[in-house]
Amino acid sequence: MGILRPTRLVGRDAALATTGAALADALDGAGGLLLVAGEPGIGKSALLAEQARRAVTTGVRVLRGVGWEGAGAPPYWLWTQVLRDLDPAATSVFEHATARGDAAEGRFRLFETVRTALAAAAPLLVVLDDLQWVDDDELRLLELLSRGLSTDRVLQLGAYRDREAGPSLRALAASAPALPLTGLDADGVAAVMAVVAGPVPDAELASAVHALCGGNPFFVREVTRLLVASGSWSAVAVAEGHAVPAAVRDALRMRLALLSPECVGLLELAAVAGLDIDAALLAEVGPDDLMAVSVLLEEAEHARVLVATDRRWRFAHDLYRETVLADVAPARRAELHGVLGGALLALSAGGADPAAVGGAARLAAHFVAAGPAAAQQALHWSVLAAQEATARLGHSDAARHYTTALGLLRDVEADPARRVELLLGLADARARAGEPDATREAYLRAAALARRCADPAALAAAALGIAALGARSGTDDPVGVALLEETAGLLAHRDDAALRSRVLSALARAVFHSAPEQALARAAAAAAEAVDVAGGDPAALAHALLARHDVMWAAGTGSMRLPILDELLAAAERAADQDLAAEAVLLRAGALIEQGNPDGVAELGRYVRLAARLGHARGRWGALSRRATLAELSGRVEEATAASAEALELGRAIGLPDADGVFSTLRGSLWALGGPLSPIADFLPAADPLWPMYPLMEAWHHVSSGDRAAAAAAIRGFSMRVLPDAYDLEIAAAAAVVFSAVGSTEQRESVHRMLAPHSGLHVVVGGCAAYHGAVDHHLGTLEVALGRTAAATEHFTNAIAQHDRLGTAAWAELSATALEQLRPAEPPRDAFRLVDSVWRLAFDGREAHLPDSKGLGDIATLLAVPGRPVHVFTLLGREAPATGADPVLDRRAVADYRRRLAELDAEIAESDGDSAERASAEREALIAELRAATGLGGRARRLGDETERARKTVTARIRDALRRIERVHPELASHLREGVHTGTTCSYAPDTPRRWTGGTSGVAD
Repeated sequence: MGILRPTRLVGRDAALATTGAALADALDGAGGLLLVAGEPGIGKSALLAEQARRAVTTGVRVLRGVGWEGAGAPPYWLWTQVLRDLDPAATSVFEHATARGDAAEGRFRLFETVRTALAAAAPLLVVLDDLQWVDDDELRLLELLSRGLSTDRVLQLGAYRDREAGPSLRALAASAPALPLTGLDADGVAAVMAVVAGPVPDAELASAVHALCGGNPFFVREVTRLLVASGSWSAVAVAEGHAVPAAVRDALRMRLALLSPECVGLLELAAVAGLDIDAALLAEVGPDDLMAVSVLLEEAEHARVLVATDRRWRFAHDLYRETVLADVAPARRAELHGVLGGALLALSAGGADPAAVGGAARLAAHFVAAGPAAAQQALHWSVLAAQEATARLGHSDAARHYTTALGLLRDVEADPARRVELLLGLADARARAGEPDATREAYLRAAALARRCADPAALAAAALGIAALGARSGTDDPVGVALLEETAGLLAHRDDAALRSRVLSALARAVFHSAPEQALARAAAAAAEAVDVAGGDPAALAHALLARHDVMWAAGTGSMRLPILDELLAAAERAADQDLAAEAVLLRAGALIEQGNPDGVAELGRYVRLAARLGHARGRWGALSRRATLAELSGRVEEATAASAEALELGRAIGLPDADGVFSTLRGSLWALGGPLSPIADFLPAADPLWPMYPLMEAWHHVSSGDRAAAAAAIRGFSMRVLPDAYDLEIAAAAAVVFSAVGSTEQRESVHRMLAPHSGLHVVVGGCAAYHGAVDHHLGTLEVALGRTAAATEHFTNAIAQHDRLGTAAWAELSATALEQLRPAEPPRDAFRLVDSVWRLAFDGREAHLPDSKGLGDIATLLAVPGRPVHVFTLLGREAPATGADPVLDRRAVADYRRRLAELDAEIAESDGDSAERASAEREALIAELRAATGLGGRARRLGDETERARKTVTARIRDALRRIERVHPELASHLREGVHTGTTCSYAPDTPRRWTGGTSGVAD
């Protein structure tokens, strides 16, 4: 690591602008990872230190972690340093042990703890140096955090030597933003030389040093100091010098030569001990007391070989330590490692408290490096280091320690049982680290040795370990199956019924999921025997019942599987195995839904609640993924889509093999309901046993997107023989969708034969991973494509009832729509509708529009009740009058009117002014009333004349409306003149009846 004390950073303005911009983005909520790469001495550490200094001045908290070179560091040492700076108590996350099989869960819990702690401390800059020395587990955590903190105000700024990066670091660097640091230009070199030496070099000297050092700032500083010390401040002196880094090595050796022999000897011990210098440890093996050690360390600090912070020393740069080590002979180095290991033992109370000196890994590293003389101690501490690493979730470290122990075993003892134990430990560590191929190889080695040792228990551990790795359904594993069979045979002669039952259960499931049909009887026999020999062990019985369930699992067997699942649930509850109990509930839900029993939906909801309460990440994934299925069953497509995406992210984070498969099958099933279309190629790699189905899957995608031409092209030449005989009907349902749209008659008939025996059932994928509707719906689509309308009608009718019973309304609507499309099309209805004050008039396939009028409203009222009379008062919106023909005014009233008129005439003749005017107004009003009450020739008008006036008004309105219709739609006007009859009552009674659609005017459908 480079010098971290504040110095002038020369020639790195552009690099600082890049790191500053990344930090600014993070502070705006776009957290991320930026990796600085370059050779040793190029200025990576100085750049990180300067950016950290600037961040602190703006109120951003800075946390630091540095990679540890070589063995000896505890697992997750990089992140232990980071969390220790944040909260020392937070480092306890690395101390929690995790049970076998929960490695992925443990890693996810660790990731969540670190992510949560960092997010809560935002705004934050996390500086990570010397990443080339951290292990794969630490890099995996860094990769997960780079994604998990992408919306938090946290920037992770890392640095590494690009030429020393391993495969994992190179893969991470390829996917993260990078900032490569290269050498300074000649002006930058001149500036560095001026800072070190004082005088500014001339252009020729600066150019010569630039050419020699390649612009590497550390090399430039050391060459400058060498020039100053030798008194040769010229380009000629540089030309006569040595190549870099040889010149730098010479410069460093000259610096070391100025130190006392005692100081150099102490630095040799310190370099062998590690990058960080432990004064107490050096005092244990070097000078007599801590004070003498401190004096020598201060001497090295004064020579700028070491730097100190709070009385803690470290080499000023990795190159100083490497130079010291290069001058220590291999034999002397091994001797020093042995001495240091012994000192660490003494400081840890004879090894009783290894945590006091940094853990078992530190002791193991020194004893391993000490060579054959310390092989016994190296073996002992390597095994303890492996166990310690497993407890701290450092599974890659554990595997490395077990590998070292196995190598040491040859030098210490030839006990094969001990070797089997270590091989099983190695396999377990590889499995936890997510390395299935290496895990399988270790288990097979352990099995071979256990066989020679006649150790059935060890052989069972290896066989069950290989079985636990799992295999995608449809793949054959003859080696694993043979190993399980061999182990079961050996255990038949031992008094360990529970272990034999577990082996038989694993055998039954392995055969069922990988062997051809003719071997299913063998799987069933193994499952039955597993149940028989489980005895009173509820855990063994639960696994045996799960195996029995699996080997009889086929479409249509739900009713037979339910009693076994009830037994499985009871056994799991007796064994207090909450995970297996939840799985039993999930399988019950699938069996019930397959039969169309609505209790299955409730049972699936129960599983979601149980899985969420399991307290681990796999349980949360199960709850999320099946919550998506629940939403799908209810037709809530957006909710199902979101839950499935969340489940996929979590499943990938914890390394679940089924995560992608469950996601893709759910998304495929949502296509029928209008869900988002995901390319099937993203989830079906060529190595997948379902790869022969790819053309069908691709065609399914195209049919769902409406591109039938592309679907037909994808399926061209597809052989029906590759369709698997699976334990569910997912592939058959997809084939029904594809072939009903673009298949041949032969293909449609073939899929029909596959589905027909399952009429009345529903398509459920595995343990409720997805739902594809009722089988009858898919049979209906095939019947339509085959031209058998009557059969299609029956299937769709049944499917509607089945979907309604299960409560899958969206699928019921799909079936109802399909059924509706089978019915003969009705002739188009004529229309007479008022829409936004405009009448839409449609007749004989022609349409016109008119603004609103009372006459059009009258016609609409008549059209709504064809053949029925409507009184004109109803059309006017009034109550019809009473019958009869009494006069409006009787004779007495007429006489009174005339007497009053005479009085008014006299008053008018005798008066003037206002009185005459009032009398004249009253006389005019009386005359108007008399006129209204009399007809032609002075005859009295009768009450029936009101109806007559209404008749005339309505007739005029209708005639006016017909004239207006004539102008825009002559055919409609002609039909209405023929069919509309006016009078005191009006009606619509055409010779040829028509079907009318009305609207806001009240016209009925």
